[in-house]
Order: sequence, then structure tokens, then C-alpha cells
Amino acid sequence: MDSPLLIAAGASFIAGLLGYIIARLWIKPIARYNITKRKLDHELTRYLVQMNLSTGPGEPVTLNRDAMILRTARQHAVDLASCFGSEIPYWYRLLLESRKESPTEASGLLTNLSKIRNREQVKNRIERARTIMGLK
Repeated sequence: MDSPLLIAAGASFIAGLLGYIIARLWIKPIARYNITKRKLDHELTRYLVQMNLSTGPGEPVTLNRDAMILRTARQHAVDLASCFGSEIPYWYRLLLESRKESPTEASGLLTNLSKIRNREQVKNRIERARTIMGLK
């Protein structure tokens, strides 16, 4: 066999292997994190709109109608915290921390929303969670 051909085959194999590792360990987890973050933003916005439509200014919040939206938003927040803690690369986690983005804190804010009956408190917690996640 020709030695330049072997060198080219070896170099292309190494390049393919490195590309696979980068795509599998960096690009895919970061893309999953960003997609889940956008889904969380969509659900929180949808919940706020639904909450504004379903209650008047002085009425308490009745979350039975909006429980499905809230459950989905909480699940996205838990998924984000899981991605942040175990899946995304360390260098990207440092980047998110430098942006003051904390999915674990946002997940904590969104956990007990169904137990809060005051509409303004619910809005404030959702807005704080959105700010912490850099969604505003």
C-alpha cells in the first residue's frame, strides 16, 4: 500500500473520531439545554397569559385549570437543572455561571407554584425565575 494513502486514511479516521466525540459530548448536550430552556420560556409565558385571562385583578388564582401548563413548565425546569448538573460540559457551565444563569435556583422557584394562591406572588416568582434563567 501507498504510505500517503495510509496517512490520509488515518487522518480522516482521527478527524471523524474527534468530530463524533465533540458532537456527542459537547454539541448535543448544549443543544438539548438550549431547546429545553426555550420550551421553559414558552410554557412560562403561556402560563402567565392563561393566568391573566382566567382571573381578574382581585381574584385568587385557581390553578386547577392551568395545572397542565404548570406541570410541563416544572418538568422543563427539572430537565434544565439535570442538564446543568450532569450533561453539559464544564466549560459551558462556567459560561452560564458567568452570565449568572442558575437552573437549579429557577427550578426551586417554580416547584411550589401550585400551592401559592396570591396571583402577584406567582407572577413575581415566575418573573424571578425567568430573570435567573436569562429569559428576559
